[in-house]
Amino acid sequence: MRLALRQQLMIVALVALAIPLAGWQFARQVEQSLRDHHALGLKDNAAAIAQRLAEEFPDAWPAPGHPVLYVHQTATPIWLDGFADDWTAWAEPFQQLQSNDGQLQLALTAARYQSELYLLFQVNSPQQIFRQPGQTAGDQIALRAANENRKGELVIAPLAPGWLEARGDQPGGWPRVQGVWQSRSQGWTLELQLPDRPVPQTLAFEVRDFDQIAPSGQPGPDRTLGSLDQAWTLVSRQAAMTERLAELAPSDSLAWASLPSGWVLASSDRRAPPPSEARDRPAPASWLDTLLFERLLSGRLPTGQPRDASLARLEGAEIGHDHAASQWTSRSGDPGIMLSVSAPVRVQGQTVGAVVLTRDADALLLASNRAVLRLLGTSLGALMLMALVLLGFAALLSERIRRLRNQAEAAVGSDGRVQAMIRPPRASDELGDLGRSMASLLGRLREHQDYLRTLADKLAHELRTPLAMIRSSLDNLEHANDPADIQRYCQRANEGSVRLNRIFQAMSQAARIEDSIRSETVETFDLSKLLTNYLDACRETYPDRTFSLVLPAPQACPVEGSPELLAQLLDKLIDNAVDFSPAGSRIDLELKRQRDALALTVFNPGPPLPEGSTERLFESMVSARQEKSDQVHLGLGLAIARLIADFHGGQLTAANWHNGVRFSLRLPA
Repeated sequence: MRLALRQQLMIVALVALAIPLAGWQFARQVEQSLRDHHALGLKDNAAAIAQRLAEEFPDAWPAPGHPVLYVHQTATPIWLDGFADDWTAWAEPFQQLQSNDGQLQLALTAARYQSELYLLFQVNSPQQIFRQPGQTAGDQIALRAANENRKGELVIAPLAPGWLEARGDQPGGWPRVQGVWQSRSQGWTLELQLPDRPVPQTLAFEVRDFDQIAPSGQPGPDRTLGSLDQAWTLVSRQAAMTERLAELAPSDSLAWASLPSGWVLASSDRRAPPPSEARDRPAPASWLDTLLFERLLSGRLPTGQPRDASLARLEGAEIGHDHAASQWTSRSGDPGIMLSVSAPVRVQGQTVGAVVLTRDADALLLASNRAVLRLLGTSLGALMLMALVLLGFAALLSERIRRLRNQAEAAVGSDGRVQAMIRPPRASDELGDLGRSMASLLGRLREHQDYLRTLADKLAHELRTPLAMIRSSLDNLEHANDPADIQRYCQRANEGSVRLNRIFQAMSQAARIEDSIRSETVETFDLSKLLTNYLDACRETYPDRTFSLVLPAPQACPVEGSPELLAQLLDKLIDNAVDFSPAGSRIDLELKRQRDALALTVFNPGPPLPEGSTERLFESMVSARQEKSDQVHLGLGLAIARLIADFHGGQLTAANWHNGVRFSLRLPA
């Protein structure tokens, strides 16, 4: 699949999505740390309160493991009519029981008005059987009450629904009960009052259900619920503990002292009332705030129990633990979140209760939401800006590449010839360098093509002259009789043959030079000694030139390489210096040490190099000669010299210098 440059940059821009994702994860971690710190502080408060209550109220807690019957407090007496209308305020925390076969169910609750105890039994059974006169069989309930000094037992087995009154088997008829037995479609309701003192501290009951009327002495009930041997401890709110809890509870919180089962013994509301002025009230949390908090930071929160100071029983994941626990919840039917913590109350090493603290965490919710939304907004804004910048940059880059491609395609014709030149771009980046390199390449290619187009004429001219010399000499030899003429014609034919041989050698030298360089052996030799011996030979070869050599202090200048190849390089440089300098001029050579290198310069007076040709001189088939001579010049000499310099790890350059030309060769020492 081919992707355009702007599409590739767009894909790269998508990697920047890691920025908001990383920020979101960081915000979640920070928010979790804040919540843990918040919960830890509230746990410490709950633990301190639990320790104080255990020390100050060690006897206020029922023995762990015993069933309890919670007694609600009422400000008005309950009307005994056999209906549960007066008990609707406590309908939720009814204590539920059922028989083994599931056909007998009981909902039980208790209430106290001043010193009077009220009990409500709501029984569901397959059918209701009343006791007949002179018989004991029939639906009934047995009660056993006890306190520190008394223990009494009674059985309530009515003959019909309505008012009833019964007394216990203790002297004075304690415990005395009165109330109403009321039939229902699926069972019956018994509403009782225990008006006499002392009020029982424990209560045991047994509900006996019969499916048919049976005479006395027949087997017992078909099913029972409860047991007279299992006493339920009556518990209720304690005023002293409530007062003390109000002093110990932290501000802006709800506090409860409860049993492990959640029944409340004391409570306190330390939340500050809302300001009277609307402008002073903080902005409440909305459903959107709660949704964002859950979706972005915390995940789905469970819905918590609606709680206030009048609550009779606490429910929640943090209730009933033998260790400190915490729970974050959302409100039922109301936006916002709450934090609830519990700490166990231990008396003599046993967990007898718990202190539960609940605090609204809307401020934390709003602060977290604002921080995350601000972070996400900034990150997304930066991401969008980055994407736009990258798209714009990709469009500009694509346009520049497309323009360069079009110019390159238009520059070279279908026959491979350079038809037009690329205008070098002025940009200083890599694309600008590429455009300038392509322009320079096309320029050199055009020059090379021009050279190739004229090469045939040059070769024809170079070959025509020696061939004409040989042909004319041979023609003259056929008619010559004078030995002097014969010798002259033979010499001219030999000169033409030598010139042809030089032309062929020059044409094949470039092809062989690279192979000879690769196969050349490397050795260490003294460059100063090589130069001294070489110039001695040059003085004999070119007697009409003066050669001077300047060497560093009298010591060896060792280099690694091939003396033969360096001699060939010097041949090219000296031949070039001789060709371009007038007769009788001086050619200067100087060898210097430069740190870890040796620098050799060759200077000759003569015409300067054409502007911009200093680099192209070392390219193959390029010649800067303006005048014709009898020698063969195909533009290969300096190209071979550059190859030899590269083989030795050196650098060969040329430049105009003081009415002449200087060639510099830098070799590693």
